[in-house]
Amino acid sequence: MLPDIESVFMFDWLRKLFLNAKARGALLERLEQQAYTAKAQLNESLSLACSSAIPASKVSHLEFAKSKFAELKAIAAEHPRMRLTNEKEVDAAIKQLEQDFSRAGYYAIRTQSASVHLSLSRKAKEFLR
Repeated sequence: MLPDIESVFMFDWLRKLFLNAKARGALLERLEQQAYTAKAQLNESLSLACSSAIPASKVSHLEFAKSKFAELKAIAAEHPRMRLTNEKEVDAAIKQLEQDFSRAGYYAIRTQSASVHLSLSRKAKEFLR
């Protein structure tokens, strides 16, 4: 006896629903891992930005922390199941560090340092032509 069209359609629909749920579950699992990694990197970078003795390193760690914070906010915006529970506190801490580093002149030091690394000797410029 052949199955009727309705039961075949229903079975196909359920199979697709199951496969979609499985794919969504895998996607959420990957995003949760990405969020966990970004959170760990954010926390470590903020800690290093505070504890480092080298101004350029402080700024570098803060910039990396800001990128990880933006990544976490993007993940949370895309998936309402994931949310940042202390977004305001982290944002305030980042802004405070930016102000502190700016007042201390760390951004100017970093810019000078970067320009030194980017300048090329005349011989190097000739070689690149």
